[in-house]
Amino acid sequence: MTEWESSKRGAKKFAAAVVPGKTYYSIHTAKYPWGEEQVWRTWEFNERQWLTGAKMSGAVSAEGACLRYGPMYDERPGRHIRPMFECDDEALHATPADIIKVRNSRREKARR
Repeated sequence: MTEWESSKRGAKKFAAAVVPGKTYYSIHTAKYPWGEEQVWRTWEFNERQWLTGAKMSGAVSAEGACLRYGPMYDERPGRHIRPMFECDDEALHATPADIIKVRNSRREKARR
């Protein structure tokens, strides 16, 4: 797994190494009512900016994505990290009953 760090130098190296059509990944920390969890996001740089020729994923350049959301990886993260916007295996990770239990336990802790 290749990792490009989230720095000016790392972002330039990443932008130079990007292959159009290949999927790249970034890992984020999401905050939920039941706690923080790591999630990954996919990036595909299939377009080019008309003025500079920079590789783009939507409105974000490869260099900008690495600087803002990096570090970037060229392989999918392990199974312990869930996808951010995609349904990974149609599994329900938290039921409404689970969320109610967490809320009630937090209320009990606040009363103490």
